[in-house]
Amino acid sequence: MSKKIKSFISIFALTAMVFILLFTSENATFTVNAAKDNVVIVLDPGHGGTGDRNLGAQYNGISEKEITLKVANYAKAYLESFDNVTVYMTRTTDTVVSLEDRVKFAKSVNADFMYSIHFNASVDHDLCGSEVWVSAYDKYYENGYEFASAEVAELSKLGLYIRGIKTRLGNNGDYYGIIRHARNYDVNAVIIEHCYIDHPADLAWIRSQADPYQALGIADATAIAKYFGLKSSKLSIDYSNYKNVDVKTPTQVMANDLTAPTVCTLNSAVMNKSTGDITASITASDPETPIIYYRYSFDGGKNWSYVVAWDHSKTTNTVVINDPSKSAASLTIQVYNQYDLKTTSSTISISK
Repeated sequence: MSKKIKSFISIFALTAMVFILLFTSENATFTVNAAKDNVVIVLDPGHGGTGDRNLGAQYNGISEKEITLKVANYAKAYLESFDNVTVYMTRTTDTVVSLEDRVKFAKSVNADFMYSIHFNASVDHDLCGSEVWVSAYDKYYENGYEFASAEVAELSKLGLYIRGIKTRLGNNGDYYGIIRHARNYDVNAVIIEHCYIDHPADLAWIRSQADPYQALGIADATAIAKYFGLKSSKLSIDYSNYKNVDVKTPTQVMANDLTAPTVCTLNSAVMNKSTGDITASITASDPETPIIYYRYSFDGGKNWSYVVAWDHSKTTNTVVINDPSKSAASLTIQVYNQYDLKTTSSTISISK
């Protein structure tokens, strides 16, 4: 594994918990969910079958439709170790199931919650980390966000970088079909995007695990068990006193951020000529959503580095960027908000 990728992974691991704390800080209170007599869970392994759309992300020899099923099977097995829980899956083989049929099935078994399991990839292969998508509407937002807070905490413990808990609107309400149909059928649902299979940092995490899909499945199941306050006589685990983040039912649609960060200023850049390390001071902010990444360019924006985690606890970050050639004359910074909208700084000369 290259030093560059190792550096990215360590930065992401160090900032992940900071993100969790800041991202849920708006919710100052917590609630304990009393476990029902029987909790009904539907796990929805994303994609399945043939045809481009049904395959999901395909990269680095990894097929999304295959690994979502692996994660779901592990999550189901672990969840079934808990008392008073019934777990169903929308598919157990490599087959096509429409989004609406998945939700109809969840409704038919009176699901308390439906979890759609996915992995990510980006057009430019430049993004990394985990995120959870929730409905933008009323109780479905409330319930989705409360669960998602538990989920991202578990994924953070695994060392994955957290991109956030997000909503997205389309022409007919929630953008994502599984969430939109779920709301129409009065089913709680979220989409869990575990990580990007096309980015070196997340791919390195996958390859570092003895069984990454088991780790993710257990993380999902643990978050579900905590959210519902489940107990396991078999495992001697009791989450009945687990405190969920208390999210109030919104009185307005919780729309996604549509604007780029308002501030991206590169204050200074000084190179250590013996090491090629550039110490740069960057100020960045967005009034609606957190800044989650920055990246840099030594040629005025023609070529960019991989994204690097941003420290959410500060508006101004001091970062160290290595130039292996030790010859870069200028530096440009670009910052991303939670919805991957970007703002670019002015290019400044590097002091030596």
